[in-house]
Amino acid sequence: MRRRTLLQWIASTTATLPLHRLRVFAQPRELTPEAVATLHEIAPTVLPASLGAARIGGIVDGFVAWTRGYREGVAMAHGYGHPRLQKTPPSPVPGYVAQLSALAGSARAKGGAWATLDVEARRALLDEAFTKAGVRALPPRPAGQHVIADLMAFYFRSSEANDECYRAMIQRELCRPIAITTRKPQPLR
Repeated sequence: MRRRTLLQWIASTTATLPLHRLRVFAQPRELTPEAVATLHEIAPTVLPASLGAARIGGIVDGFVAWTRGYREGVAMAHGYGHPRLQKTPPSPVPGYVAQLSALAGSARAKGGAWATLDVEARRALLDEAFTKAGVRALPPRPAGQHVIADLMAFYFRSSEANDECYRAMIQRELCRPIAITTRKPQPLR
């Protein structure tokens, strides 16, 4: 094989590679163990206490799994009257790690770990963080604006939260036969 042919082959092969998917290696792709621990500490402040510690931990673990499975550039469903197909934005994980680190640092500045602060101090720290991030309302789905608002949207916009609210097995986000939708939902156990 001649050198020119080899160089042409290498150039044409690299041109077909999806280089737009390369990420900066310094950015975390997953939540760090410290960030996950901080998220577990903060979650009882923003999720209903009636769920209990085990279910709150499960919700946080589900949110962490969602962040691991997040893929950027995936086509999202467009609504009626919106002819342009939108794609998922870049991963919010690097911002999440920074926000959780800032919340942990704010708690240390107030006198200790998140769990040792009183409820009003925790709420004040969250209010300050939401104001800084520009969060004005709960997003319809996790949108990357702030990690705690996204955790809340992950739970409160879920089928599980809807069922808990009505104390019935409505399962609004699950595919069900039409015959089931005409009957009164079964109560939660």
